[in-house]
Amino acid sequence: MFWRVTVPNLRVALIAAFALCFTFRWDEFIVAVLLSGFDPTLPVVIWGLLRTGLDPQTNAAGTLVFLVSVVAALMVEAFLLKRRKDGPVL
Repeated sequence: MFWRVTVPNLRVALIAAFALCFTFRWDEFIVAVLLSGFDPTLPVVIWGLLRTGLDPQTNAAGTLVFLVSVVAALMVEAFLLKRRKDGPVL
């Protein structure tokens, strides 16, 4: 009963929770600055590049983040479109 009723109803909520967690992770550079010590993390490096001015590395990192977000959104849309075509799972 759990796998046939509960999980299909929670699937959209789980996908949304994953998307929110992924998005909020990029905003936590302050915690990364405070806890990283001498080892720079990706948010710390991006923040340092933004403070000193935009260069090709910053633009490349921003482009990669944007592309990953777009690909993830397109995959979710394709999944939902396929699910609508197949009809409800009972």
